[in-house]
Amino acid sequence: MVDDPTDLRSARVVHERADSQPRQRSSWSSSAEVDGKQDLGAEGTDLVDRSDRFVILRHATDDDAEALNSFDVGDTSIPWLAEVAEIVAGLLGWRSDPAATDEDRQVVIAERDGELVAVAAHVRLVGADGRSMPDHRYLMVTAVRADQQRTGLAQRLVETVLVDLRSQGVASVEWLVHPGNAASIAFSRAVFPEADETKPPHDAPYVSFALSL
Repeated sequence: MVDDPTDLRSARVVHERADSQPRQRSSWSSSAEVDGKQDLGAEGTDLVDRSDRFVILRHATDDDAEALNSFDVGDTSIPWLAEVAEIVAGLLGWRSDPAATDEDRQVVIAERDGELVAVAAHVRLVGADGRSMPDHRYLMVTAVRADQQRTGLAQRLVETVLVDLRSQGVASVEWLVHPGNAASIAFSRAVFPEADETKPPHDAPYVSFALSL
């Protein structure tokens, strides 16, 4: 696997809708090898990063609002980083949207020494019949704080989330990557070589990745 070549913030994720309107797209980052089953229950789960410091993964709470609002994703003059900053700041409101309770929106926090250092969010896909599909999800965003990037943290976060989803019976996860983000595409191919890579016309110009768990 590669060592976080980028934070994959331009990687876009698709949300299936019953109609033919443009599908919701958002951004995500990189991903880590995690051995065994990881349970992100109420107590969270511990990981050791490459500096041998513990990172705790847990579900977000309302107390994380300030940290998410001020989360430093890096140079926001880059369009996809600006998009990620906006998405991260709005994650708690997105998660709590009363109109989307059947989508099981989840926000996972990575914290080290009491500080929020990374975040990921995922949601059920919605089928052509308008119903949410518990077995299929998409990664809406993954972001690592600027001073923690290229450490393998994003990889650890995403792969732990995937292991957790697999333990819950989820069968697949999807995401999209902007073709201009070569590092994100390279990362997706290197870390998830088994993922199906396509270029659906309705998602042009994005590259789609679908991973079976």
